[in-house]
Amino acid sequence: MTENERAPGGEVFRYSRDGDVRIYSLRVVAGGTELSRVTVVPGEPHSAILEEHFKSAEVAAQYFGEIERALIAGGWREVSRFRL
Repeated sequence: MTENERAPGGEVFRYSRDGDVRIYSLRVVAGGTELSRVTVVPGEPHSAILEEHFKSAEVAAQYFGEIERALIAGGWREVSRFRL
């Protein structure tokens, strides 16, 4: 998967740095919503982790802001994002 390919599911945003790509996706589950992250590093298997389980949209929005600030501070650049 490259930075321009679409990931299946509810992709929220995608960032890249030095050829690596991080894809954050939401999935509705019983009792709330899960945020997962897939990291794509060229030449390596994809790495996926569950970032967080949210019961509230407000808490999820705050968490997204924290993630994005941390990515930008770490030199990652936005590639795409879901927009309503």
